[in-house]
Amino acid sequence: MIWLRDLIDDPDRGVPPIGTFMKIPAVETVEIVKLAGFDFIVLDAEHALLSLADLNRMILVARAIGLAPVVRVADHGYGDAQRILDAGAAGLFFPHVSDRAECERVVRQASHPPRGTRGAGGGMRAGDWGMAGRGKASYLADGAGKVMRIPMIEERVAVGNADEILAVDGVDGVFIGPGDLSMTMGLKRTDPEVAGAVEDVLKKAKAARVPVGTVAADAGGARRLIGEGYDFILVSNDTGMLAATAMALIDEIRG
Repeated sequence: MIWLRDLIDDPDRGVPPIGTFMKIPAVETVEIVKLAGFDFIVLDAEHALLSLADLNRMILVARAIGLAPVVRVADHGYGDAQRILDAGAAGLFFPHVSDRAECERVVRQASHPPRGTRGAGGGMRAGDWGMAGRGKASYLADGAGKVMRIPMIEERVAVGNADEILAVDGVDGVFIGPGDLSMTMGLKRTDPEVAGAVEDVLKKAKAARVPVGTVAADAGGARRLIGEGYDFILVSNDTGMLAATAMALIDEIRG
């Protein structure tokens, strides 16, 4: 399968990898975004009603068709992260990471010893079901070198603590969430102070040489973010794209 880390590290791509959030619990939407040309997906277990069984099926299909499946987990709990990684996720987004202590905790639970506390599940999909030809060493190597652990900076306090979050051993990328950030700042998303906070985190991530991503609402926004130097970009989501197309179609019919 294609891994998000491989896409980010590919110097010949020309443009950063483009993904989208997935909220609809259906494998068909996974196929559609792959055929449309997206590089990766983020299955949204924080906001959408995606069960572990849904995530398992969608991860399986994404891997089979060469689409990197990342999961935004619901919280900082250990159990779901463990099972999602063993199901074969290419990475995890951890929402609302506000400081070094929170970042260290989520990174540790998504990392095998000695770095962390993730258990050995080589008999699951991530370990090719423990079949001959892939031993424990390969399973552990993939867990260390391919899975991305990505804290989300989406609170005012997290912006102030960005340097210490970025310095945590095992952080493989960082994602700036401007929507929640603007709410915690009590400002509109378009406010210059919000833009300044986002730019501050981007600069700090670049200085720390940590891949940094964020979200765009549309193609124009994505092109602007590419120009600003982001390493990976999420554009819209499956429900949003469906809604926009449906509304445009009806508006055109009704004049």
